[in-house]
Amino acid sequence: MTSSEHDAYDEFRLVDQYDSIEDPWLRSEFLDAIGTTRPRIDALRARRDAAREADARPAPKSPHRRPSRLRARSPRRPRVTSTRPSNRTDIRYISRRRAPRTVVLVIVIRLD
Repeated sequence: MTSSEHDAYDEFRLVDQYDSIEDPWLRSEFLDAIGTTRPRIDALRARRDAAREADARPAPKSPHRRPSRLRARSPRRPRVTSTRPSNRTDIRYISRRRAPRTVVLVIVIRLD
């Protein structure tokens, strides 16, 4: 039993203990003693019941599933590592690169 299964088993034991108590006053004291609430106990009960149902019925096998050895592999994409920016020599970048830049020159002359 793994630790998660063990923890779940302990929580399910709490639900069993809670269900075995008939007196509502004692149930409230039990909840206070373990530091939980009724909705938490209800959620644990639902999880316990679902786990029992899952263990009781076998997993259905799909008739349409192919064996793993017959499954086609997806093509792998090549890995690209870049160490510098790409050389943008494509025709669509040439016009952008050679576009004339507007230069504004302001000359201030001070006369006495």
